[in-house]
Amino acid sequence: MNLRAGGNATTIPQILRRSAHLDAATLVFSEYRDNAAGALLRGEAERRGFSHQAFTPSRNGNGVLIVSEERFAAVVNPFGLSDDEYPNAVLQATFGSLHLYGLYLPGQDRKRPHLRCMIAAAARYNESGAQALYMGDFNSGRNETDIEVNVRSGRMRDEFSTADLYDELESYWTEAWAYLHPGEYEFSWYPFRRDPDYVSRAGWRIDKAMLSAQLLPRLRSAEYDHVFRLDRLSDHSGLFIDLDVDAERSDPNLSA
Repeated sequence: MNLRAGGNATTIPQILRRSAHLDAATLVFSEYRDNAAGALLRGEAERRGFSHQAFTPSRNGNGVLIVSEERFAAVVNPFGLSDDEYPNAVLQATFGSLHLYGLYLPGQDRKRPHLRCMIAAAARYNESGAQALYMGDFNSGRNETDIEVNVRSGRMRDEFSTADLYDELESYWTEAWAYLHPGEYEFSWYPFRRDPDYVSRAGWRIDKAMLSAQLLPRLRSAEYDHVFRLDRLSDHSGLFIDLDVDAERSDPNLSA
């Protein structure tokens, strides 16, 4: 779930209420900020049973928070990126045999180092047969299918400058929603406008989960919850996926 600039005292309780209603066991928040709003979010999450938490130390810029009902081991900046390469963009959480990478990839070409690292890691996970996934705000995708104006017009606006690396990543791992919804179109982000009645046709689908070859057969569902965006809690919809992972985990539902 993208918080939109860290969220605020009005949106955060409602975001947690909606997430709890949808019965997710683990939540991935992007555009998290380690400030007063972040402290409020962590406190609200703990109050609702998400007592296991980890976050990137991003006070002014955007980062990632993962909260769960289950214990996990966390690694901040798992790819070892330098301070000028947006190291708070990725947070790794390990639940037994499941490796989850929560994401907030920065805009435009700034995410190229992250995508290169993600491609290399995806290849390693496939070779080892491990269960792993990337989940969160990719800020990238396919120009052909993930930009509303392209889908509706049949023309091609090259909005994703990292579409080449995204395409390479898809050669290793599978994007969950597209896999379960072939030929369908939904968009998870729209420009935020003050006029709630304005109908935009400028959507992008950039909130995603990508699964390793070993984990893909365990995917049960992947759905967007547009209430977060339609109720103006964020400019992004939430993404919820259900995984049938190993028996040691009682509830595999994840949300971003």
